[in-house]
Amino acid sequence: MGTTERPEARRRGVVAFDVDGVFLQGLFLSRVASTTSAWIWIRSMWLGFLLKLGLTGLSRVVERAYSFQRGVPIKQILDVGDSLRLVHGARELCAELRDAGYYVVLVSAGVPQQVVERIAYHVGADGAYGVMLEASEGILTGRLLGDRHSARGKKEGLWQMLQERGLTWSDATVVVDDASNTDIVAAAWRSIGVNPEWRILRKADFVVYTRDLREILEFFPEGYKAGVTLRQAVILHEAFRKAIHSCSVVVPILAVWWKTPTLWLVGSVTVTYLMSEVMRLLGVAVPVFSAVTWRAMRPSEPRTVVMGPFLFGVGIFSVVAFFEPAAATVGVLVLAIGDSAASLVGKTFGNTTLPYNPGKTLLGSLSLFAVGVLVAIFFVPAPWALLVGAVASLVESLPLGPSDNLLLPLATAGVVALALT
Repeated sequence: MGTTERPEARRRGVVAFDVDGVFLQGLFLSRVASTTSAWIWIRSMWLGFLLKLGLTGLSRVVERAYSFQRGVPIKQILDVGDSLRLVHGARELCAELRDAGYYVVLVSAGVPQQVVERIAYHVGADGAYGVMLEASEGILTGRLLGDRHSARGKKEGLWQMLQERGLTWSDATVVVDDASNTDIVAAAWRSIGVNPEWRILRKADFVVYTRDLREILEFFPEGYKAGVTLRQAVILHEAFRKAIHSCSVVVPILAVWWKTPTLWLVGSVTVTYLMSEVMRLLGVAVPVFSAVTWRAMRPSEPRTVVMGPFLFGVGIFSVVAFFEPAAATVGVLVLAIGDSAASLVGKTFGNTTLPYNPGKTLLGSLSLFAVGVLVAIFFVPAPWALLVGAVASLVESLPLGPSDNLLLPLATAGVVALALT
């Protein structure tokens, strides 16, 4: 087993990266097949399709794919590896993880050992584990050595690298994307799914949809080397979420002049989002919607349909449809601005949590109260504006999960409607 071990690495733990789909842009075996013939490429793609459907096993697919390469010079295979580009941020990520005290290793059940070693050398990784090709006088025989091309073999290889460093599975973080990694995901202490397939999506501790691999640093306590801590990374992530929420401030303005088209717009976006979530869970990414969902999704959110944005859309649609413009405006603005202020202020400055909901802070609730009062004062007398703020902060502080996106605008709009009657 090849390695580029560096003696200065410290023993905080091991971060193991799958190669195909995580470290490389494009799949290695697909590129290899494309350099031989169209017929071999079609047969290889069919094998991959069967693997995705769960109709055949990983080891069978890899064995068949390399059997198609019998008689091919091994140098041609290595040249394919050199031609593949690394994903954005791969080198920088390895450097930052090693500076933080981690060993970085690359593991693959489909990429040859020599190719994985070359990639490890270029990115400064500490270890490499790939499949072993049988060759005679530099020509591939079409057979593989050992069982490194199986999920069990990949797990055993990573376990061996852990043992060599005096570590255990409790010291391992794995960064993966497809079902060939389910065994190491189950064994490792921490798992991060990068643009994951369905089976990894359901099992990974954290999930990120990104084209910049450095974004996984959000899930490491050490944060970024460039002075960005985990707390700051969480705040930036939350700011992205709330920036999306804030776009809804234009809805009351549009509704005053074009209520019906505005309802059609809000309803269409909400339904399209729900459809995109169903498609995403089936492994089909809907342009814009799926990417935004992954970018905005909290690591703690369940790996099913993310209901927060859907209920957000339903809440806005409901107040615009069923309340007069003044009440609807307050409901939408309290949700778009107040909820965003509560979240950002609470995560940035809040230290005192609420006794009945540790996930919320006192300072965040006070921020929502202030926004609720300031918004409502333009439409109702001061005592009613204070009631709007109080109701808003109470609803938001309750452990309702994503349901507060629906109840918050309805409750505040209801108070304003009552005041105006």
